[in-house]
Amino acid sequence: MLVTYVARVCDNYDEVMANRARNNLQESLRDLGPDSNYAPGVAVNPTNEAEGTPVPPCRPLPGWSFSTGTGFLDANELAAARKAALVAQGGTKSAPLNGMQDTYGFAALRCSQDNQNGDNAEYVDFPSGTTHVFCYYYAITPPPGAGTITVTKRIVDGSNGVGSFRYDGNLSYADTNNDGVNDFVLTASSTNSASMSFVRGETREGDEPWHITEFVDPDSGWVLVGRPVCTAVNAGGGPGTSTSVTDHSGLASVTLAAGDHVTCVYNNERAAGPALLEKESLGGTGAFDLTVTGPPEAEITAENVVTTTDPGVPVTVAYAAHPVPGHYELSEVIPAPDATGHWATPTAFCNGTELPITVGTPTPAAPNGTWRAGYDLVTDVEAKCLITSRFVPGGRIDIEKVTEGGTGTFRYTISAGPEPRDESVAFPNPQSAVVTTTASGTPTTAHPADGSSGPAADLLPVGTGQPYVIQELLPAPPEDGWWELEAADCGSGQGRTDLEQAVVEVNLTADHPTPTCRFTNRLHHFTGLDVVKVTSDDTGLRPGAAHLDLRCPAYAEPLGLDVPPGTDRGEIEVRTSIPPATCVLTEPATGAADDVTVVTSAVLTGDDGSSTPVTLGEEFTVPAEHTSTVTVTNRMTRRAPSQSPSPTSTPTPPPSAGAPGGPQPSAPEGPGSEEAAGTPGHHALPSTGSSPLPLLVAVSATVLLLAGGTLFAAARRRRH
Repeated sequence: MLVTYVARVCDNYDEVMANRARNNLQESLRDLGPDSNYAPGVAVNPTNEAEGTPVPPCRPLPGWSFSTGTGFLDANELAAARKAALVAQGGTKSAPLNGMQDTYGFAALRCSQDNQNGDNAEYVDFPSGTTHVFCYYYAITPPPGAGTITVTKRIVDGSNGVGSFRYDGNLSYADTNNDGVNDFVLTASSTNSASMSFVRGETREGDEPWHITEFVDPDSGWVLVGRPVCTAVNAGGGPGTSTSVTDHSGLASVTLAAGDHVTCVYNNERAAGPALLEKESLGGTGAFDLTVTGPPEAEITAENVVTTTDPGVPVTVAYAAHPVPGHYELSEVIPAPDATGHWATPTAFCNGTELPITVGTPTPAAPNGTWRAGYDLVTDVEAKCLITSRFVPGGRIDIEKVTEGGTGTFRYTISAGPEPRDESVAFPNPQSAVVTTTASGTPTTAHPADGSSGPAADLLPVGTGQPYVIQELLPAPPEDGWWELEAADCGSGQGRTDLEQAVVEVNLTADHPTPTCRFTNRLHHFTGLDVVKVTSDDTGLRPGAAHLDLRCPAYAEPLGLDVPPGTDRGEIEVRTSIPPATCVLTEPATGAADDVTVVTSAVLTGDDGSSTPVTLGEEFTVPAEHTSTVTVTNRMTRRAPSQSPSPTSTPTPPPSAGAPGGPQPSAPEGPGSEEAAGTPGHHALPSTGSSPLPLLVAVSATVLLLAGGTLFAAARRRRH
């Protein structure tokens, strides 16, 4: 596994490409430039970065330090590398700008698959089938000083309902309604205020001030009370030097000074509607069955079933021509949930007072029960009541993981697909899930990565025509193999599927709003081949080096093994993700003296205990995903002086010594002859040679990529 870290510095924030999710998790002091050019499932890569943030105008930032850990910056990096949750950040936990905050400011960080939010801590995951990923870090110089702007929403007492208020302007980095203008939303009632804070750069000469404008739907009944009020305090708690401009249109413009905290407060109220009871819906529209009862003498005209047509705009349910004091009951039939979602428990207000909601017993007319609220109207007061319901999207995606051949931990990201998007629908931020299997072949359900229970992703809008993209991130591989995604099945709503990149698209429809996607992975093991040469360490019998060549289709070049004189053993170990298949082993030199006869045998032994003869110079098959050993043995005997030279090798080894048709054990060849068997025990301390090839003397942890596979090679030596 390899991670390449890249650090660059730019002069302006608008020169830096943003991450995929433009939201207020972004930690830059000003908004960034171009939108992300990454499609879902595409890993961070040099090509996209060069197009999105060109060099120049940005330039390399040499010497920048990065930190890694588990979760969010646990110190144990070694353990992190063996989990599926390695995290990287620029700088260190205590000094995220490497102590150079006067020179540099953070702009963006993108790592591997985690190019979602623009914060300075990103997961380093490996896409399926990938062993090399990138992290790109961008800084700005010189950095602006920082201040804080807080926007607070307050509702005037006596106002009915819960209001959602949108603020357009450059203060936010998000665009919640996809209209091309950055904005954020605050939701409040007379009993619950709301606020949001933004850490932003100081306003320097030539900079545009930070500004927002409140948008209020004129049909909603909400109005702005006066102009927003902004106040500034410095870091010591005294008056700040920031300035602001506000007006009755809802505009607030702030020239921010470094170290200041500016608070802008918006006050809104809702004039009472013309009716005794009104109904509004947020997050969607629908039909609602309501009932109002009052004292017997109250003259109430009601339309029990009403339909909202615009979110946040009330419709009339009931009139009272002459409201009289007494007790009034408001009742709503609980709508049945459907494939697209459900309506949450509403809020009820009468004359600005929030009423408690109780649940009534189910009846044939209200099989799910009723929501009920009561209000006591006093003399000389006209009742104005409002019931507000919020729609909760019901789409969700469940993920099941099946592993074959082993167990492991797997992470997933689920996000709305690329453009075009339905601009009328607010899609949730990308969600993450994790699952750990405990038994091979047994489905296991994924849950949110934050440790909570529930599906992999929920609260998803249904029937928008917008696909959701699920990507499986490469799990931490075991030491002896790797995972491969074999199948992904999301049912009838499944769209584009790329098993190589582990990306699946799925559509949520009214007929299939809650699909279960099953991902099946298989654990593969490296194919191992050990080549062992056993020979004589007697330099009288073998004054030269012995040499073997191993040729396999998985390797671009042959692997060589030399056993120097004076040693009796040499070994090559190779491991690859692509099986060598058929290989050929040759012995160009035995190193034997001219008057020595050499008998050579070779046998392939499997990790299952099998044993197969190997003929030098001919192909032999290496079992895939197993570790096998080829042992080549030279037996050397010195010939008597009267004997003529004989061949130095016997190419076909016996199945076993003494077997019919195979070479028989050698015997001394007359007076003065010597024999050296290349087997343990001939000398008290056997020696081992090693190949001089760079491959065999490389650092033991070096990873080579050969013919698309991963090759690990090492040679071991023991000295006499």
